[in-house]
Amino acid sequence: MGLLIRGDNAEEEILQAESHVLDIMYGFAESLVLRSVVELKIPDIIDSNGGPISLSELASQLNLPLIDMGRLRRLMRYLVYMQIFYFVDSRYGLEPSVAPYLLSKGERTMVPIILGFLREAEDDYTAKEFTQTQIQTRPKTHFEKAMGVTFWEFLVRDPEKSKIFNATMAARFQMSSLVRCCKGMFESITSLVDVGGGNGATIDAISKAFPHIECTVFDLPHVITTGAQDYPKLKRILGDMFKSVPGAQAVLLKEILHNWSDEDCTTILRRCKEAVVSEEGGRVIIFDVVLVLSEETTDDGLNKVRMASDMDMMVTTGGKERTEKEWKKLIYGAGYREYKITDIDALWSVIEAFP
Repeated sequence: MGLLIRGDNAEEEILQAESHVLDIMYGFAESLVLRSVVELKIPDIIDSNGGPISLSELASQLNLPLIDMGRLRRLMRYLVYMQIFYFVDSRYGLEPSVAPYLLSKGERTMVPIILGFLREAEDDYTAKEFTQTQIQTRPKTHFEKAMGVTFWEFLVRDPEKSKIFNATMAARFQMSSLVRCCKGMFESITSLVDVGGGNGATIDAISKAFPHIECTVFDLPHVITTGAQDYPKLKRILGDMFKSVPGAQAVLLKEILHNWSDEDCTTILRRCKEAVVSEEGGRVIIFDVVLVLSEETTDDGLNKVRMASDMDMMVTTGGKERTEKEWKKLIYGAGYREYKITDIDALWSVIEAFP
């Protein structure tokens, strides 16, 4: 059955279609998480409790040491979006409609089927390892545990994978939405440095839409050379965003901060704050996900995709997608005086942080 899109707004139709494709792309996350929750016997724990259970009560009954409560909460939040659990009064309950199929005992149980059909993949991304690694307090991500190196080290070692990754990042963002919704912001900027700008595709598009802006792409040496032939006119500066950032009136961070922990993000934001050379109009522009729905609600559109992306970040880089409350804490914690969030017709939002 094909996707049926209704509505007169062309941009809304595009957004719905994009959401549909992304939802399919992240479908693997639902399978892994479903197996994870069954292996951990979370439905049985809730059922044995006689009703909804708090996060701390759940953690105390999981057969895992050193549980990271923040990660467990994110996992449960995604399961609420999957409508496996519901969330009310700060407690998690098992949805009655699915309960008979997820409990280990009962004539309608599907636990053996789930564990058999959703069997561990032959590569290193096993559901069991995903769960036990990611909700425990461990310094390594699941990716690092499986591959022996961090995600970023993996890209350094494999230039072809790095090239594919940078092309993926360039393709993920719809520049038309950005240009249309943020025209006034860009018209007021005279110089812009794209931190972690990869092959330069994003800032090249900005440069073409706003030719008055002096644009620079800034990234690690092995990354920044990948787009030299495709975007030869761009100014390129090699460096490390954790140490220093080239000066400009505005600094751009597109899908960067969700890759990193709060501590690392604070360092990056401080380096970017130091790089803003003009008080008038100076800002750090963040294009990233803002989680907007709470655990009391469900959504089958973009926020479901955002939740899946949060699982992806937890497994791959150790980063996370953030709510506005979390963004506020991060931005003020890095010494900025105020911020502004603008929703655009995309998976991401525009967050302006003013030094």
